[in-house]
Amino acid sequence: MRPIRLAVVALLAPVLLAACFTGERPTFSTGLADSNDPAVAAVLTLLDAVPAAPLTASYSLLTKFGNVTTPASVAIAAPGERSITIGTIRFLLQAAGPHTCDLTVGRCSSTVDDAQVSDKSLTHDFYAASAASRLRQDSTTMVRPGLASTRLILDQTATCVEVAFTSGTKIYCALDNGLLAYQDTPDLQITMLALTGTTDPAVFNPEATLGS
Repeated sequence: MRPIRLAVVALLAPVLLAACFTGERPTFSTGLADSNDPAVAAVLTLLDAVPAAPLTASYSLLTKFGNVTTPASVAIAAPGERSITIGTIRFLLQAAGPHTCDLTVGRCSSTVDDAQVSDKSLTHDFYAASAASRLRQDSTTMVRPGLASTRLILDQTATCVEVAFTSGTKIYCALDNGLLAYQDTPDLQITMLALTGTTDPAVFNPEATLGS
């Protein structure tokens, strides 16, 4: 039995030595989570907060695949009363229940149907929760710490972070009120165009028409 044991040790020795010399395989990711990267955490803190109300924000949404620009607006009367319009599709998040409305025909369903805007590479909560989710995911694969900066957007100082990858960079900016102010990623460019401290009651009507 002794010769067999010696043979096994001889076979394993090169493998063990190789492991000692090579160590852990290198990766491109820093492994930084949002809670560990100050620049990422600063933007996430804003996007995770309940947006200040009342407010109405207007956006330009550029879907880069196809180079299609879509107007959008976000109206928040209270934390539980939100109206998000993307093109001709309106999402209502209300205490009475959610609705997704096609303004071209004035028809609504009693659901949040993100499939209605899936061709635009986004969801109804693009202005906060969706952006935060994207940034969290990006923070796990970025190749260096986030680059913090500020931008003046609509006369307000936006907190921004640039995250880098082997294939390029992504930028996210948020305002102190909790809204996404700017996003530039390979699939989307989201730009806030206007912001007011009021809302129009008509946009919270499930039976609203295109002219509302």
